[in-house]
Amino acid sequence: MPDHQRPTPRRAAMLTALAIAGTVVLGGIAAAPATAAPESPTDTVDYFADAYEGLGADSVYETVTFERFEYLLGQEGRFAFLIGGPEDAQTAATVGPINEVAKAAGVERIYNFDPRLDGSRLDIRTTTNADVAPLWARLVANALGKDTQTPFDGGDDPTLFVYDSSHLADGAEDRIVSAITTPVTAGQLADPAALTAYKAEVAAVLGTAADLDTSSQFTFTSEVVNAKHASAYGGRDVYGGATVLDDADADWRVQTVTYPELVKLLESDGDYVLLFGGTWCHNTRAVLKEVNRQAVANDVAKVYFFDLRLDGNSGNDLHIRDTGSEFADFYGDLVTKYLPNLVTQYVPGVSGQVDYFPGGDTSKALATAKKLQVPYLLEYDRSRTVGGQPAPIAQQWIHSNGDGTYKEYMTEWWYVNDLPGRYADRPDPAGLAAQLAFADEAIAAVGTFFSALPDDPEVIATAPAAPDAPVAAVTGTDVTVSWTAPADGGSPITEYLVSLNGAAPVSVPGATTTRTFTGLAGGDYTATVAARNTVGTSAASAESAAVTVVAPPAVDPTTVKGSVEVTGDLVPGGRITVVGSDLAPGVDDVAVELHSTPQTLGSVTTNGDGGFTFTGTIPASTPTGAHSIVVTIDGIEVARASITVAAAGSGAASANAGLASTGAPLVDLLGWLALALIAAGGAAYGIVRVRARRAS
Repeated sequence: MPDHQRPTPRRAAMLTALAIAGTVVLGGIAAAPATAAPESPTDTVDYFADAYEGLGADSVYETVTFERFEYLLGQEGRFAFLIGGPEDAQTAATVGPINEVAKAAGVERIYNFDPRLDGSRLDIRTTTNADVAPLWARLVANALGKDTQTPFDGGDDPTLFVYDSSHLADGAEDRIVSAITTPVTAGQLADPAALTAYKAEVAAVLGTAADLDTSSQFTFTSEVVNAKHASAYGGRDVYGGATVLDDADADWRVQTVTYPELVKLLESDGDYVLLFGGTWCHNTRAVLKEVNRQAVANDVAKVYFFDLRLDGNSGNDLHIRDTGSEFADFYGDLVTKYLPNLVTQYVPGVSGQVDYFPGGDTSKALATAKKLQVPYLLEYDRSRTVGGQPAPIAQQWIHSNGDGTYKEYMTEWWYVNDLPGRYADRPDPAGLAAQLAFADEAIAAVGTFFSALPDDPEVIATAPAAPDAPVAAVTGTDVTVSWTAPADGGSPITEYLVSLNGAAPVSVPGATTTRTFTGLAGGDYTATVAARNTVGTSAASAESAAVTVVAPPAVDPTTVKGSVEVTGDLVPGGRITVVGSDLAPGVDDVAVELHSTPQTLGSVTTNGDGGFTFTGTIPASTPTGAHSIVVTIDGIEVARASITVAAAGSGAASANAGLASTGAPLVDLLGWLALALIAAGGAAYGIVRVRARRAS
């Protein structure tokens, strides 16, 4: 496995190029890496001290995500767990006394799992959501319910307990070694005697430090990452073998956090490094080793690692970054409130976004949030501003395309290690070279990101520069306006305003640099463009060179020959329906006539497709026999259909007449032959369909 501290010549060249060009976005500005890494570049947050009043710093608690909780329940060892969160009155009342007892006994760690995955609304114990409810049932069936005395059965479930997956009682599984199940309130613990009794109960449950085991973040992450990688790719050498993380990574700085922890961090003062991703994600696994290596090299104490799949695996409603999730508001509200200057490769309304109901309230209008891909690394400082506007994301690890659009660093573990992966079975030298180059860039950009910590919390930005004069081009009656993105003034361009001939401007997303205006009238057109960011709007560009739209010549409606179909009662005084098609559109006073002796039955207006429907009456004086329905415009025939009028009461009162057009003698002859055959058979009506022949 390559030593990433000794880059290959190709990677060294990429590092040099990136150091010159700069690919990490610093608050929306592409910046070169810092010349020296600061000793203490970022901060850490004590979630428990902040979440529980009076608890104090450095408690024995450590939160676990659902994924890590399930992992621990399957491990060898004896672990102490506390179930609940700040929203639970009992948890809030007891964390202090439990912490005091644990510290006095030398207990190093109590793992805290909050079944409310968002800290409030989504409780996996009580939810009816079909994707989420099975989570708690699975924990109980596979682990928490396997006990002879205090199983989790929906009654007085334990709150504080010691768990050992291999513990037996009289040969039966008895995984919950000791537990507190009796509810207790803050009011009860206000009584000194009750508090003393409760602490004694806690001490009996926990025992001593020697009785309990711990499991590190590194143990969890390395075992799960390696297992998922090996399972997905079979340990094949071309995919990087079976191991991603090894003992060389034991100085582990990447800490998984729950959703409530993430929110608490985003509300905290300080400078933090956040990584969005998951052990399930092969793209995250590709860079996780390098992220940790750079954190160590740059003295970063913690990289806070959050998985947008709340169970660490599922792509259903538990994936809160997807529009289809019932809980998409967990993502949308978070991004909207805390990450206003986020940039991603997706452009809302163009290539993708996350739609959600604010606060999960379906009575509200849908809102939209920018959609990030994982892995996504960023530096966060909530006090940071740009031009007086909130811009808490100081750095974003993303490739800038140089035109206001971005590409997120999604690469693979094998490309990072100069291996072919799928190209081993399907050789494509050019494709492989592109993948290897992008992987090199991604790894180098991780180093650039960490060496730039911390970014200046205040960057003075301005409105964008005015774009250069755009270019206008004509295609038929359409005009396409194109332009080059100007300097963004230190804040990403969010919108362009494009105007033709000084008319009201049209809004175009900031990642787009072209706009087509369609169906224009004949005449000359010039265009201007202005750019907008969070600070303001630029001056308008100079006008483009004028282009001319030539209006198409008017069409004489009498030259457009169409078709007509007649249905109804083909008898004197009968009602008929005449349907015309393929005529000139939008023509008034189109006459519908009965021939041989012309009689006007009525007039119509053709629709936008050149069609019409007319209902009228055959005059009562019409003789039986062959006739025609003729459509004329300004006295000129444009469509015709032959019909046969039968005597009233002859039993042939309904008929379909075919489609016809003028100027088709052979077709008319065929029609008369058909009528002759029908007459010879004793029929009183005919169906003649003659296709229109357009005038050339």
